[in-house]
Amino acid sequence: MSNLKNEQGAIDVKQKNVFSAPLYKHSSERTAPSSLPSTLHAGTCTASHPIAATLTSSFLDFCASNSDDTDIRTSTTGAVGPGSRYCIDASTWKKAVDKGIEEVPRVKLESTHEAALKSVGLDVLKKWTAEPDGRNGNAVAGRSREAEG
Repeated sequence: MSNLKNEQGAIDVKQKNVFSAPLYKHSSERTAPSSLPSTLHAGTCTASHPIAATLTSSFLDFCASNSDDTDIRTSTTGAVGPGSRYCIDASTWKKAVDKGIEEVPRVKLESTHEAALKSVGLDVLKKWTAEPDGRNGNAVAGRSREAEG
């Protein structure tokens, strides 16, 4: 398990995060299902899947009811579920924020690809920043920082 934690912290110095710093790997391809819904990407975030997030039940329900990814809730491996770390496309994440779903996936900014800034402002991403990893390595999902204050 410690190998997965180390793998998640790997750095890609050729790609940049939203702070124009080297991009951290967000999740492990080894533990991801071989066939992921098109909304999700495992590993280091890319320009097409730029937002490094921890999935929530509300977000999965939102995706299943509002996109072509109706299979997002029926993953046969069980590796896609609340608490899972994946890179997600910015438009779907932003639609969930705009819709006001109950638990917006929290964002790991150091692992979020700079391409996210083409669709979502840094101020919005910061509003949904994940808490530092807990002992289990999962970011904490929930309400925005503004709602907490």
